[in-house]
Amino acid sequence: MLLVKRIINCIVFTAFFLSIYNVLEAQENSPYSRYGLGDIYPNQSIASRGMASLTAAYTDNQALNADNPATYGDLRSLGNGGLVTFDVGVSIDTRALHSANPVEKYKSAYFIPSYILIGFPLSKKHWGMVAGLRPMTRINYSIESNGRIIDTLQTIYQGSGGLNQAFIGIGKRWGGFSIGVNGGYLFGSKDISTRKVFLNDSIHYNNSNVDEQQSFNGLYGQIGTQLNIKLATKKDSLSKVSSTYSLRLGAAGMLKQNLNVASDILNETYTYGSSGVPVPQDTISYHSLVNGKVVLPAMFNIGVMIVDQESLLNIATENKWMAGAEMSIGKWGDQYQYPGKSEPLTNSWMLRGGVQFVPSLFLASGGFLGHTIYRAGFYTGKDYVYADGKDLKVTAFTFGFGFRTRKFSSYNNQSTVINTAFEIGKRGSNVNNVTENFFKLSIGLSLSDIWFIKRKYD
Repeated sequence: MLLVKRIINCIVFTAFFLSIYNVLEAQENSPYSRYGLGDIYPNQSIASRGMASLTAAYTDNQALNADNPATYGDLRSLGNGGLVTFDVGVSIDTRALHSANPVEKYKSAYFIPSYILIGFPLSKKHWGMVAGLRPMTRINYSIESNGRIIDTLQTIYQGSGGLNQAFIGIGKRWGGFSIGVNGGYLFGSKDISTRKVFLNDSIHYNNSNVDEQQSFNGLYGQIGTQLNIKLATKKDSLSKVSSTYSLRLGAAGMLKQNLNVASDILNETYTYGSSGVPVPQDTISYHSLVNGKVVLPAMFNIGVMIVDQESLLNIATENKWMAGAEMSIGKWGDQYQYPGKSEPLTNSWMLRGGVQFVPSLFLASGGFLGHTIYRAGFYTGKDYVYADGKDLKVTAFTFGFGFRTRKFSSYNNQSTVINTAFEIGKRGSNVNNVTENFFKLSIGLSLSDIWFIKRKYD
């Protein structure tokens, strides 16, 4: 199938970007990722990110929404086969960090794959399934702090790692009501070190390093639901296009989870080699495979959306425009637990609003720009990190485009959409010592084709 060839091309395309990943990763530095399990990585579809990452009440035939598994029941089954959708996304994140004390400015950038998803209908009775792999959190920081005890003491904090999700989910729709579940496996690592160096030219002090390497794993569950309420319907007798206006309500959430954690803790002295690389000197203590449980909090969102769906001759149905709002909450301050540690975390919340519009769905006129999908949004809220005893405010504007390079039709049973999303925002405010101005560029490729066709002739 042509879809298989395009999937292979997409994998090659992703591998090309992975080849420059280490270059960009080396520039990454997010100081707030040292708390909890790191920065929560946006793993919503690229299409959704263009409209402020709305997911609770969002459904679109051109993109998979793995954040609300209730949408799987809307995966289309056509003729004798199922419309299989392959969706992959990548992101480049650039940040300008400003420190008030000491006064410093520096920039960081990194590239990371966003997700790999595949979805297909299980039957013509609105059963669907999606499987995928995506990152959940990201840890990467390098911080230097100077103080004074006996002599000037330099402390270097470094960390890397993150948490990932591998999952499979099913969803079912009955009329206007949908429900779905995701189940999967969380896994990842966290490598943190604290190096202390006394800066003195006349007296020699041993440098110290405390290094902790942790690995995480565990099962997780997610549930979602949507309710679609038809408000009105009108039909154009000339164009044969009918419009249905609906109110869509949605909610989804990840339940409170327990993760297994195994830690190796090393306390050592070290010196610097001729090339400036730390060289271990003496081991003070070493504890291997210290096991425990990390409690991940419940996270959920609820949203509402107004949708105008158009259909041509009651066959192909697409979203003409949609506008919605959503509230998400994470119980990090109340429920997060890490064995032997108390971290500065707080309950997080985020309010989002976004719109999507297509000028020409079924009209022959309009050209390339007329059939382009336009998206925009805004979100604001509070991060789950409570650094320096202050809330960390997050605000951003988003916009994006969906370019239909191949539009679905009954003649070729294929569609290809290149989705893009841009985010411009700020993390932190005047009350925080470190603030981040960020710009994110995300690109996604959504491919659909008919698979599992029953043969009529041998």
